[in-house]
Amino acid sequence: MPLPLARARRGFSPQPPARPSSCRLQLEQDVQELQKALREETALHSVLEGALERAAVTLADMAYLPTNAQELLSNTCILETAVTKLEEEMVSLHFQLIQERNERRLVEYRLKQLPPPACSCHSGKLEPEDTTRGKCNQGEKVYPRAVLHEQAMKLQRQISVKSLVNPNQLSEDIVRCMRNIFISLSDSCRDSSRNSSMENQQSVPSPSGNYSISAFWSLSEPSSISSWVQSPQVDLNYNNNLLASETVFDPYKAREKLSWADIGSYGAAAEVSWMSVGKKQLEYAAESLRKFRLFIEQLAEINPVHLNDDARLAFWINLYNALLMHAYLAYGVPRSDMKLFSLMQKAAYTIGGHSFSAAFIEYIILKMKPPSHRPQMALLLALQKMKVPEEQKKFCIEAPEPLLTFALSCGMYSSPAVKIYTADNVREELQDAQRDFIRAAVGVSRKGKLLVPKMLHCFARGFVDDNSFPIWISHFLPQQQATFVDHCVSQRRQSLLGTRTFGIIPFDSRFRYLFLPDTGSLN
Repeated sequence: MPLPLARARRGFSPQPPARPSSCRLQLEQDVQELQKALREETALHSVLEGALERAAVTLADMAYLPTNAQELLSNTCILETAVTKLEEEMVSLHFQLIQERNERRLVEYRLKQLPPPACSCHSGKLEPEDTTRGKCNQGEKVYPRAVLHEQAMKLQRQISVKSLVNPNQLSEDIVRCMRNIFISLSDSCRDSSRNSSMENQQSVPSPSGNYSISAFWSLSEPSSISSWVQSPQVDLNYNNNLLASETVFDPYKAREKLSWADIGSYGAAAEVSWMSVGKKQLEYAAESLRKFRLFIEQLAEINPVHLNDDARLAFWINLYNALLMHAYLAYGVPRSDMKLFSLMQKAAYTIGGHSFSAAFIEYIILKMKPPSHRPQMALLLALQKMKVPEEQKKFCIEAPEPLLTFALSCGMYSSPAVKIYTADNVREELQDAQRDFIRAAVGVSRKGKLLVPKMLHCFARGFVDDNSFPIWISHFLPQQQATFVDHCVSQRRQSLLGTRTFGIIPFDSRFRYLFLPDTGSLN
């Protein structure tokens, strides 16, 4: 039997040559391994870059780091957290220090204003009685204590009114200074923020020079006029030069809302929607902080009780807005209405011999009603009845002023802008605040539906019904805008019988301040 045949029968076979498919499979496996290694390296590079830029690093990201790098990054995060807490405690302690200084200055001031001790002359002895004089010499005129006390009180009132420190001017300076601090703190980290984590959140500058540190809307939202034009309920002839383009600043941007091209004074507002309060930022605003401390110390030496009602109104509006901003710097921005209400009760200034919290100023001094557009805050106020000491009632304004809705800002996205209020023109300035807020906050949808903030609707609900509400809104708009709104409302009434002709924009409680420039700087 031939040898090859014998081997075949015994189970032997010649070795086949390598197949091309097996080589290809091996190469594919090598490529997959290299791709996997590349992905890991890319992820590691991204994590390390994020750590260098102090961005958030998740537990999943940590898995890409070597063990020693994980330990180093973990220790760094712990140290940064500790430093941040210490900085927050430092600002809080500084706030409390100012409060203690105010209390001390207040006691000193009140001691200086006390009348001299009374005495009477009996057998050449000085004794406390109903008469008072510096020395007890024969023939010296003796004044009854009641007369001296009345004269001292008269003198004290004159000192309070004619003091070198004018209460209203001081309140204006405090708001102006706090506004500068907020803008400085946000401005100090604006450039670095734009170059890193803010690249994907477009900042929308306006020709008036306002800015946003952290804009809460995206230009990718479908807000182009072309999509709105397709609605059969809108007549384009009313649209000429009325609606804003995508790059125009809209302080109350909302879904489906188209803003006006002209929003009045709000077009010149400075927006602060994000801040970093660290050592570097505090140094950047050091001069404004120094001035602010001096202003707050002067509060303990004034007494606004003798101001007329308009001057008192302007004084407390300015102090309220400044106090809340100060509280946010000292304690941080609250995350809920419950925490905000707690902060409003804790943060206080000493004025005219008494301590006034932000909550007391808003709901007692200024006689504001519980906010129906914020039900949780209204419930907290109903549960927490604030006591009003008799001696503090003299600081209250004479009658409630509904327009304060457009003047008091709690630092939220839907809040009105902060501006300076003056004693001589506070009533006109409050009317301007209402008009300016309406012009900036009201818009229309792509289907020609009027869109209004919930705060504005709740404000007007007491004296305007829903059918007349759009007409009331139109009174505050420029003529062309008012005509356009009337046209849209009438078309919706014809096509959609029985439905409300306007929509409500919910109240947005995200942190944000708008600052209007001083009236004199608006040209």
